[in-house]
Amino acid sequence: MKKAPFALFLIVIFGCKSNMKPPANPISDKASTSKYFDLSKIETNPNKNLYWGDLHVHTSLSFDAYFSGTLATTDDAYNYAKGNPISIFGREVKLREPLDFCAITDHAELLGETYSISTEGAKGHNSLAGMYIRSIYKTDSPLMVDTAKQWKIFLNAMDKAEKPSRSHPSFFYGYETTMSAWDITVDAAEKHYKPGEFTTFAGFEFTLMTGRAHLHRNVIFRDMNVPAYPMSSIEIEDEKGLWDWMQEATQNGSTLMSIPHNTNLSEGHAFDGKDRAGNPITKEYAEMEANFERLVEIHQVKGNSEVHAAFWKNDEFADFENHTFGEPDKRSYVRHGLEKGLQMQRELGVNPYKLGFIGSTDTHNATPGNTEEDDEQIGNKGVTDIDALNRSYDKWPLDMDQKIVEVVNPGGLVAAWADANTREYIYDALANREVYATSGNRIQLRFFAGKDFNPLLPYDKMVESAYKTGVPMGSDLKIVDGKPQFLIWANKAKYGANLERIQIIKGWCDKDGGIYEETFDVAVAEPLSAGQEAVNMQTGEWNRENGVPLLAVTWVDEDFNPEHFAFYYVRVLEVPTPSWRLWDQIRYGFDYSKEKNLIIQERAWSSPIWYTPN
Repeated sequence: MKKAPFALFLIVIFGCKSNMKPPANPISDKASTSKYFDLSKIETNPNKNLYWGDLHVHTSLSFDAYFSGTLATTDDAYNYAKGNPISIFGREVKLREPLDFCAITDHAELLGETYSISTEGAKGHNSLAGMYIRSIYKTDSPLMVDTAKQWKIFLNAMDKAEKPSRSHPSFFYGYETTMSAWDITVDAAEKHYKPGEFTTFAGFEFTLMTGRAHLHRNVIFRDMNVPAYPMSSIEIEDEKGLWDWMQEATQNGSTLMSIPHNTNLSEGHAFDGKDRAGNPITKEYAEMEANFERLVEIHQVKGNSEVHAAFWKNDEFADFENHTFGEPDKRSYVRHGLEKGLQMQRELGVNPYKLGFIGSTDTHNATPGNTEEDDEQIGNKGVTDIDALNRSYDKWPLDMDQKIVEVVNPGGLVAAWADANTREYIYDALANREVYATSGNRIQLRFFAGKDFNPLLPYDKMVESAYKTGVPMGSDLKIVDGKPQFLIWANKAKYGANLERIQIIKGWCDKDGGIYEETFDVAVAEPLSAGQEAVNMQTGEWNRENGVPLLAVTWVDEDFNPEHFAFYYVRVLEVPTPSWRLWDQIRYGFDYSKEKNLIIQERAWSSPIWYTPN
C-alpha cells in the first residue's frame, strides 16, 4: 500500500478546520498559596528592594517550543529560575544567579493541541495526527529529530497563523484539552510560589499575527482569579478584542495586564496611532489601551525595540541587536511610540503609549533568565540555537533569508523596585511602572524627578529623600517651580563590566504638535588612554580598568518648557565586552568577522517619567 504523501497529510490536519465553538470562560478563584501564608509577617522596605525576573517563558506546552525540540516542563522552568539544575537536550544546565520572580507564558494558540500531542493519556494523544507529529522525534533524545518533517509542520502552522481567518486545526480535541494544559500552568505557579522568597505569576502569550507582523502580547495575572482557559487569537480577532475580554475578566474579579513584545517585528503597526481597521485611534480606544497596557518588553532574544540605527542616525548607540523582517519601520520602535503618545495625549487627552520598560528572554527552552553572553551550554531557541554549529548554519525559522547568527541574542531581564517579594507587591510595581529593562546583565538603576536631590548622601538616605521630594521612574512629574531636577544612580552588575555612561533621553511635543527629542550624556567615565584596547579579540578578555563601578549624578533640564508635553528616560551603558558571537568565534573557530555586534555594550533602560502641562 502506498503511503500518503507528507504534504497531503499536512493539508488534512492543518487545512481542515475545527468548528468547535469556545465554551463559557468564567473566572475561578484557584486556591492561592497566599492564603496559607501570613503576608503581614513578610518584611517590607519603604525604600523598595530590587527584584529580578523574566515574564516571557515557553515550555514544551508551546507549539513552537515542542517542535523545536524542547521537552522541558513548567516545573523544570520554575526550578531553573530558582537556581536548581535541570536537564535540557541531555545536558545539565544551571542559572548563574537565581531569579526572584517569573511567569510561564506558553502560547494560548494551539495550547490544547500541544497538550494532546505531548501528554501521554491526554484526549487525542493516540490519534493519527498525534502519532504522526510526534514522529519528528526519532528517539527519546530531542537532538535526534526529523528536521525536514519538523520544518514542514512548523512552517505550515506559521502560514495558518498569518492568515486573517484563523481556526483550530482538525486535530483539536476540544477546549477540555486547553483547560487541562492551563491547569498545568496555574498549578505549577501555585506549587512554586513562596511569598518573600520566590514569586510566580499565572500568564499566557496572545500570539496575534497580521500577515507576518508580530502583534504579540503576554497576559499576566496579579493573583489566582484566572479564567478557565486562556483566550487566543483564534478566539479573538485583534488586540481590541483582547482588551474587551480583559475588561470582562476584570469585572468578574481578575486583575491583569497585557505586555506587547517584539514591536521591532510589528511591521509598523505597533505605534502607528491606528486600530487594525486602519482608522485613527479614538479616545475610548486609547483609554482602554492605556488601562491594560502599561509596559512594553523593549528587549528579548528576537531583537531590541528601543530604536533602530536606520532612523536614529544621531544616536551612536542605536545599532544594538537590531533585527527586522526586511526593511525596518520607525513606527515599530518604542521611542517613536513614546513621542507619538505625547502627540496623541495633546490631541485626545489620553496617551495610549504611556509605557514602562521591561526586558525578558522569550526563551523556548524553559530556561528563564538565561541571558549570559558567555554561556557555553545552550541558547534560548530550541535545537536551532543549541550550539555554535547550529547557530552558524541554521536558518532563522521566522525569516528564511537570515541565519540564527544574524538574529538572536541571549535576551533581557525585568527589574522591579518593590516593597517585598510577593505577587501583590511585584505586580503593583509593574502596574506602577517602577520597573526597568536590561539587555541581560543585572545593572542596578534608580531614577527620580523632582527637586533637592543629593547623590552624595549614603544610599538609603539618598533614596528616602528622593521619595519625599520627587517621583520614581514610571511616574508623572509633579508641577515644580522652576526647572525639574533628575537623580540617577547606577551600579554595575555583579558579573558584569564597569559602567561607561549614563544618558537621559528626552522627548517633547510643543503646543503646535511638533515632536522633538534630544539625548544628554549626564555622566561619562574617563575614556581609555591611547593604545589601550577595549576587548581582546583573541581571548575575549575586556579591559577591566575601563569605566567605573558606580555612577550617581543629578541633572537639571535647563531647556524645560512648562507648556510642552515631555518624557524622560535613562539609558545606562557598560563598557564594551564580547558578545556571544565573539565567544563562539574564539572557542569554536567560526568566522564571524562579517557579522555586526561582535563587541557590544550591555545596557539598562529605565521606565520613563512623564510631564503633562496644566
